[in-house]
Amino acid sequence: MNVTDIITISFAPSFMKDIWSYTVYIDLFHLIYYPYAKRFDMREALPLRDFLWKAKRGPQIIPPKDFGMLVAETGCGKDWKVVDAGTGSGFLAMMLANIGCKVYTYEIDEEFYQVAKKNIRNSGIGNIFLKKADITKWIDEKNVDMVTLDMKDPEKVIKNAYSSLKYRGWLVIYSLHVEQLQRVWRELRKYDFSMITILENLQREWQIEGNTFTRPMTHMLAHTGFLTFARK
Repeated sequence: MNVTDIITISFAPSFMKDIWSYTVYIDLFHLIYYPYAKRFDMREALPLRDFLWKAKRGPQIIPPKDFGMLVAETGCGKDWKVVDAGTGSGFLAMMLANIGCKVYTYEIDEEFYQVAKKNIRNSGIGNIFLKKADITKWIDEKNVDMVTLDMKDPEKVIKNAYSSLKYRGWLVIYSLHVEQLQRVWRELRKYDFSMITILENLQREWQIEGNTFTRPMTHMLAHTGFLTFARK
């Protein structure tokens, strides 16, 4: 293919139905070396952050600012084996898989399960294994590097999480309010976890353009949740 060739791009109706509201920027140089008539997956042109911005949501998600802290604290990355619950809209599972983790994610709610299933499929990200199961009953995976919990009553999973983690593996629990945080803390103390830490991330943007004074923006992304880290 040459840069002077005419490129015709057609869209499958099912794909357009799912992403009609996205703004997609295509680098045409990415297509120059594509063979004629080869199918080009538009998801290759859509960064994960842009996809997540428009993807369908069920329950509240873990925002990027908190995900960044999760990665920084645990060092999770390529080839990590991670168990995640509850899946919700699938955002955390997709963000973890996007940095190379192999994610086994549990969701018990049928509505959220279907939302996550569709989002994960449309993202084009592999290495995510979605399960419709009650993680408070059991965890199939053993010797895992990390367990992440963003769900109601996460303290009910701590015992199973401890059994599934490898030595020095991480348990990360996302709590929206202090009452849940207290229940988590009490349950963690029953097991031989170390490095138990509770963190909150407040994000504030700054105004630094035009002829105005440099100052913090009037509105900021403050409390979204508490992250509890514990290591086996």
